[in-house]
Amino acid sequence: MPRPPFRMKGRAGLAARWLPLIGVGLLAACGGSAPEAPAAEDSPPPAAATPAAAVAEPERNTLRNAYFGDFHVHSRWSLDSYVLGGNRDDPLLAYRFGRGEEVTKADGTVHQLRVPLDFMAVTDHDTWLGKVHLCEDESDPAYQTPTCEQMRANDWFGTGAFEGRGRRSPDICGQLEATMDAGNKCYERARHLWQDIQRNADAFYEPGVFTTFPAYEWTATPARYGHLHRNVIFRGDAVPEWGGGAVEMENRPERLWEWLEAACTGDCQVVAIPHNPNLSGGLAFDEFGWTPFTTEMLRLRAWAEPLVEIHQIKGNSECYRGLGTTDEDCNFENYYPVCEPGQRSGCAHAPDFVRNALKSGLRLEADFGVNPFKFGFIASPDDHQSLPGATDEDEFTDKAVKFSTGGGLPLIGRDLGWDEKADGGNISNPGGLVGVWAEANTRESIFDALRRRETFGNSGTRIHLRFFAGWGYPADLDTRRDMVEAAYAGGVPMGGDLPDPPGGEAGDGPSFVVWAMKDPYSANLQKVQIVKGWADADGQTAEQVYDVACADGLQPDPGTHRCADNGAQVNLSDCSYSTDLGAAELSTTWTDPDFDPALRAFYYVRVLENPTCRWTTHRALARGVALPPSDPPTVKERAWSSPIWYTPAAP
Repeated sequence: MPRPPFRMKGRAGLAARWLPLIGVGLLAACGGSAPEAPAAEDSPPPAAATPAAAVAEPERNTLRNAYFGDFHVHSRWSLDSYVLGGNRDDPLLAYRFGRGEEVTKADGTVHQLRVPLDFMAVTDHDTWLGKVHLCEDESDPAYQTPTCEQMRANDWFGTGAFEGRGRRSPDICGQLEATMDAGNKCYERARHLWQDIQRNADAFYEPGVFTTFPAYEWTATPARYGHLHRNVIFRGDAVPEWGGGAVEMENRPERLWEWLEAACTGDCQVVAIPHNPNLSGGLAFDEFGWTPFTTEMLRLRAWAEPLVEIHQIKGNSECYRGLGTTDEDCNFENYYPVCEPGQRSGCAHAPDFVRNALKSGLRLEADFGVNPFKFGFIASPDDHQSLPGATDEDEFTDKAVKFSTGGGLPLIGRDLGWDEKADGGNISNPGGLVGVWAEANTRESIFDALRRRETFGNSGTRIHLRFFAGWGYPADLDTRRDMVEAAYAGGVPMGGDLPDPPGGEAGDGPSFVVWAMKDPYSANLQKVQIVKGWADADGQTAEQVYDVACADGLQPDPGTHRCADNGAQVNLSDCSYSTDLGAAELSTTWTDPDFDPALRAFYYVRVLENPTCRWTTHRALARGVALPPSDPPTVKERAWSSPIWYTPAAP
């Protein structure tokens, strides 16, 4: 169903002022076509049209452009992708789709992004990478095993689907022990496929137009716990040899960090991005049961993991009302219910959520001298259909049906929300997108933005968001044409640490500058919030949410720090929504009224759109059935900036 027409509303002239800084090409759709993807064999990677050395250096913008991408997509090289809807499409189709081509999947369906991605990485599961290929290799004895027959029949929850810590499926891998040698066929096959992963990423890299990264998902699933997955993204072609997957590393994240530090040296640079902490069984940001916190481990973690995935298909990981917060806007795409007393899995724990981790990081920094949870934010879909960046609510209906009903998941699928509920609802969502502010659309510029955490996450639409902090910004900085230049010159952007105040005196505290612009294909913006967390001298943490810029002339209440609802509505009979309320852009220069110079603190921005139809409502209308009573009919799409941290000056 096409989206209703929209009207831009907000400060006159602001859009023209900002377009040079956000990348005008982001607002244009792309055409094109691609040949049908093969159903049985991987297609060869395309030959580069122009040798990399001959490509002109892309023009760089020192004030940085916004680029949007996807760092979490699976092809048929991932076992669960193979069975969730029977995906038979390889990584090359995913890259073609991401750069804007029309693609025909192996099942005959045709797909094309409304707006191409600027960058992406295919992140197939390391744990099953060799296993899937062995099961597809008719020349290998594994092909005839019951496990491989089950996989090819889309029935993977049988013998050998999951390997335990340090153990492999001997009928496929040739041995039980997950050693890193030729005796472990799964390791050997994955080692060779790692070269193919790099070649595929290199073949689609077009500096200045479409940036791709060699990457994979480190898929740790400790026994009796939730998962501890990470997406591992390398900066360029300086990449180490395959060091084994999560099974070889006994599902212990510290072994991944140690290997990355030892193997990724010289020109090699890497980030590991934890994802779905909301499904981690309480382990994502807590002490692991087998490894207590130490200064060295926290240092290593802070180096390896400067980012976290805050939103994706399997739920939102920002916060959960009732688990360390009373923030009413945390009730957004929560996946699991809160744990009952004594319950460990299939439920939400307080340490699973990013805002609580940010608060814990302040306390750990005071205790250990290092903050392991100084995270920048990204979002991504976690797509399992080789369709990166397909996050539109109104186009998720067919994709969701495949994701939720295909693949023979009668029991575990329902537990994970992948099977449709009896009333037609679903607890999944279309997922989100990564936003970065970078000088150019190249591997070097985008990766450097990841490292300095100048990143933001979107829940699926392309809200543009900038956030700065400094000492002594003028009160009208957000209205000035030189806002970005002055903000960089006098402070730090999202992801940064505030320097000590001039003269050592914090005075009234730092000033914060926020600017947000709507996605032209979605609803107007409703409000901008700043989320603050802090830790006192005794290590107790707290938080406060401030509405700092609200549309339609509304002002925050001095007592609650909240703006009244602006009255924007959605017509559930056709999913049209208010276009005369809200703003195309919102901006403000803000000073924390409760600033205490003695307390460690962080600040990040959350931007909310006016409400629009949730994908389950679009699906119900497309089917001509009643709305699912268990699901909210509307959503407020949103974006999150990376935080900015304040640390008191040493005495």
